[in-house]
Amino acid sequence: MRPTLEALLALLALCASGCGGEDADALVVVGLTTDLAIGFDVDQIERTTKVDGVITRAERLSYRKGDLSLPAELLLDPAHDGAAVEVSFAAFRDGEASPLVTRTAATRAAGGRRLLLPVSLDEACSAIACPAGATCAAGACVDPFIAPSALDDHDPRWIASAPDACKTPSSGDPEVVIGQGERAFAPLDEGEAVPIEAGPQGGHHVWLALRVTGLRQMGSRLRVGGYFPELAFELLPFTAQVTLRRAGEGRCEIYGIRFQVDRGLLVEAIRGRALDVEIALEDPNGDLATAARRVVIAP
Repeated sequence: MRPTLEALLALLALCASGCGGEDADALVVVGLTTDLAIGFDVDQIERTTKVDGVITRAERLSYRKGDLSLPAELLLDPAHDGAAVEVSFAAFRDGEASPLVTRTAATRAAGGRRLLLPVSLDEACSAIACPAGATCAAGACVDPFIAPSALDDHDPRWIASAPDACKTPSSGDPEVVIGQGERAFAPLDEGEAVPIEAGPQGGHHVWLALRVTGLRQMGSRLRVGGYFPELAFELLPFTAQVTLRRAGEGRCEIYGIRFQVDRGLLVEAIRGRALDVEIALEDPNGDLATAARRVVIAP
């Protein structure tokens, strides 16, 4: 039988970790972060892992396919004590052949330890080409090797304070502002009249947009609810996992939020009526922002 690629890679990894019988008890976890907005600045990331100079894994992660979300932990293949471990990344915009940013990091596995190897894909490196044997980090060319003695043991709590495109040390407390818009964020005043549109599957909706600070760019859980006070009628809320886009000045946004406003009601009954919109947005760290805004459905 012809061996599969996966089987060959597994055999290479086994030999790289010492075919003479040494225990492969040294583990390295890559903590991958970025200050670029996944899904907007970057759509795909290529990852190549080497152990003692032998490629043990090569893959492409895609936001559109649902397998790219940062920050993330990537567990490298087990290695023997002292094994040279190297991981390289190339980040691509959608439809572009040349990477926007590349990064390499290397260390040596340490027997009995589970090391955390931090790797960041930095926007400041997008216009920098480093010489052979160097890699770009925080806008400067550096040695990709980090001694295991300089690395912390893996602690899953690192991800709570990891660098992020939307949640930065200067972001302040989580905050969300309700706006409107299908293709861009536009302000929405208290009591403002908003148009409704017929949806493709029936029903009528308004287009909402949010301006956000202090919450992670990916993986936040959005809840949208509404209440018609004049009708004493509460709309069925909906939830979704969202990805924010950067909007400058420490802000991020999401727009094109379709909120159906006549579920369980006739559309004629809501025209000209006040609607209290309630928003809750919670990121993977458990940080939460809420907001409310009264609008009037256009006649």
